[in-house]
Amino acid sequence: MDVKKFLVAFGLAATTATFAAQYEAEDATLENGATVSSNANASGGKFVEMKAGDITFNVTAETAGKYTLNVRYKAGSEKTNHIVVNGSQSGDMVFATATAFTDNKTAITLKAGANTIAITNFWGWIDVDYIEITEYENVAFNICNAPVTPNATESAVKLYNFLVNNFQKKVISGIMTGDMTNYTAGAAFDTHPDVADIYTRSGKKPALVGLDFLFATGPNASGSWNKEYTDKGIALAKDLWKKGGIPAFTWHWKDPLDEVDAFYANQNAAGEGKEYTTFDFTEAFVKGTTSWDTLSAAYKGIIADIDYISEYFLDLQKDGVAAIFRPLHEAGGTCFWWSTHSGKQFAALYRLVYERMVFKNGVKNLVWVFNPQTANLTDWNPGETYYDVLSIDIYNNDNDNSSNAGAFDDFKAKFGVSKVLALSENGPIPDITKMEEDQAMWSWWMPWYSTWGGKWPGQTSNEVWKSNMENEKVLTIDKMPGWDNYTVANSGTQTCKTASEGANFAADTSKANGAKDYKMQVTYSNLTTDGALINFTKLPDLSASKSISVDIQVNGSSTAAEGAWIGLAFVRNGMEDKAWTWEQSLSDGCWIEFGGSKNCTFDITTYKDDDGVEHPIDVDNLFSVVFVLSAEGFTGNITFDNMVTDDEKIVSAFDAKKDLFSVSEGSEDFVKAIALVEEIQEPSAIRTVAAKASSARFSVQGGSIMLATSTSGNVAVDVFAMTGKHVATLFNGNLAAGTHAFSLADMPKGQYIVRVKGNGIAATQPVKIR
Repeated sequence: MDVKKFLVAFGLAATTATFAAQYEAEDATLENGATVSSNANASGGKFVEMKAGDITFNVTAETAGKYTLNVRYKAGSEKTNHIVVNGSQSGDMVFATATAFTDNKTAITLKAGANTIAITNFWGWIDVDYIEITEYENVAFNICNAPVTPNATESAVKLYNFLVNNFQKKVISGIMTGDMTNYTAGAAFDTHPDVADIYTRSGKKPALVGLDFLFATGPNASGSWNKEYTDKGIALAKDLWKKGGIPAFTWHWKDPLDEVDAFYANQNAAGEGKEYTTFDFTEAFVKGTTSWDTLSAAYKGIIADIDYISEYFLDLQKDGVAAIFRPLHEAGGTCFWWSTHSGKQFAALYRLVYERMVFKNGVKNLVWVFNPQTANLTDWNPGETYYDVLSIDIYNNDNDNSSNAGAFDDFKAKFGVSKVLALSENGPIPDITKMEEDQAMWSWWMPWYSTWGGKWPGQTSNEVWKSNMENEKVLTIDKMPGWDNYTVANSGTQTCKTASEGANFAADTSKANGAKDYKMQVTYSNLTTDGALINFTKLPDLSASKSISVDIQVNGSSTAAEGAWIGLAFVRNGMEDKAWTWEQSLSDGCWIEFGGSKNCTFDITTYKDDDGVEHPIDVDNLFSVVFVLSAEGFTGNITFDNMVTDDEKIVSAFDAKKDLFSVSEGSEDFVKAIALVEEIQEPSAIRTVAAKASSARFSVQGGSIMLATSTSGNVAVDVFAMTGKHVATLFNGNLAAGTHAFSLADMPKGQYIVRVKGNGIAATQPVKIR
């Protein structure tokens, strides 16, 4: 087939033309393991499995400029990969979970004539059908003309007005501060080593300085060193504002229950041998909701910290100082405790921080920032009346001073055009010339610090530092107007709503959870490569649901693995039509390191049969839901809690015996106990739930079905293909008491569902014949 397909659509007057070109992935240059496969739903019947490889397209542009790149793809779970144009990284592209081919768009800049566009491996493992290049439509921003905080202070109004009036015209230079040891409270802000470092590199001082409440909360916050660190930050903010600069606060919020001096949520994020917290902020909710249980310990710990931080902002407010505040940063990432659950739950927490500070504590001097990890996380949005600025953190490779236009345009496309966009953390600074060329002028940028051994300012050459800081469109402290002299001018293009005080920030009226909050704890022992299955048959109506999420924590060890893989599947009910099928979620499953926890989400719309053909999961006719565990050699406990659908149906709350899963046939040797526990316990402390007695048991051993029955009776042993088709009856008749084997030797290799029914047993089990 042709490498490209051109389409030129002419307007009614034939005076304008729209350019579009489509390039098939199978015709691209494939490297490092990317392979061509067939799929009837793909353009031309073929697509490319990227795997861990790279895909490079040769494309042609009529004129130099900005274009829209559309990647037609599908992916079993969210993946991020690099987009490289003419050998330079344009940005990272996030590919959301998609079980059918779908579109993903971003903006790129091409030169006239021949170009290369490569999708290179950061995570890999997406399927690409084709890419399409179309003309870029630059949608104008429609920024709110006032901050979201009702009755904001004069200084906050000035700061917001300044940000809006300079957005897309000029960029504010910034630097994050780290170590405060060599800064003296009350001294000029530019004596801080991190600020002084930028002056050494560029001959200019930044206009924005980042500060952190890193040591303001947590179990050691009252220590003299910790308190001094925070006090120095507040003193620096006051001097910076006085000199016409902008303080920007981040809050690395440590465990609100003060049990651990840490904010990281897992060992991988914290680093080997360092502490991390398992604080679960959803324990502050009334069970099954996002309403606050104000009598819970978690809620009390959260608001105590919010109130404490509010006092620092009120101190600044008293002195007429405004600041940028970026709470709960990098939302939806994998590092911090506030991102360990769903977007809906995170949004409730963000709103609580805002509402408690603004309406209860009277903090009115802040410009609020919402900082999701990627532009795909629209369901983490706390609501447009809760933040003024939308930001992202991007760390490019050394000396990669690209504009990061891909992220800029992704935020415009997915979050809309009513908010200022900022680069709230970065390594190399984005070059002002490239930002102008790519129409991606961030409101500000802020490299991380050089103290504490930080390398980030050094990722930009001194030549680039100098050329940017001297550019008239990059605002340094000497180019700032001064806040006493600044006059609020017309800003923004629309009047937006502010947040409403009709909030539940401190209303001590929520009912405490009336019953004890249990979890389901499953104890495993010496797991083999075959894994183990547990299942649950009391399913709610899932016909309107698209995904299931569950909180999972893994505690244990293995000599052969570093963590556990957990998948989810359904067994379709074949009682009526004998079409029993094993329908496993196309989501990649959930990998959790030993000692870690995660909120795992599984797609329940589609599964794939042995031939690789996709089918809709028959959610209207399900027999059971199954958790699949794979962790060779694993011995330990796995706890499950809050198994709910995307439309808030509770599959299992694990608060009563009726909510418990049971051991699937064939997994009894590895699953030693399934129990309700209030706290995660060692196996010896578990109150096990007795399984119902059965007169018959079956398992798969080698190439045979083994059935043991204590009494005689009629039994049917049937085999079904994964498509649901009945393929074999191994036995149907009266079976004497004893142990019986039914051979699978005559079955072709593949995966099947075996059903045993009769004489006190009605069970199914997936079988793979190799």
